[in-house]
Amino acid sequence: MNRDALLATIIGFGIGLVIAGIVFMGPAIAGNLPNFKLPNLTFLTKMLEKKTPSVTPTPTPTNPSDLTIESPLAESIEPKDETLISGTTHPNATVVLEGASSESVAIANAKGAYAGKLPLSEGKNEIVVTSYSDRGVFSQTVTVYYTEEQF
Repeated sequence: MNRDALLATIIGFGIGLVIAGIVFMGPAIAGNLPNFKLPNLTFLTKMLEKKTPSVTPTPTPTNPSDLTIESPLAESIEPKDETLISGTTHPNATVVLEGASSESVAIANAKGAYAGKLPLSEGKNEIVVTSYSDRGVFSQTVTVYYTEEQF
């Protein structure tokens, strides 16, 4: 065996012993060290709270009964390339159903129920349902997925 290989072996063995000693003896040595406590910095947080004004967003009030989408369910996987969109809105409102590639128009009945079909494309489909009535314009979005794969 030549001197370089012997020297590399000895150095490697020494480094291995040091690492093993740290792994096995480290927790015992660390337990004997003094405990350090971080300083109390609450005065900084109080100063920051005073300088930054608290802003609370006020959401636009909407009545959930103005427009609802009952079918299809959000984030659902549809087995066919066409889906039925149904829900409720104001009576006799005009409802526009918009998909990625086409749109459909439905008229809500006297109870406010509407329904219409839209074709789906492969993958993610965002469907926007907009209701136009004498009470205003209301819109909601539902995302569905279509795949030809059988589960």
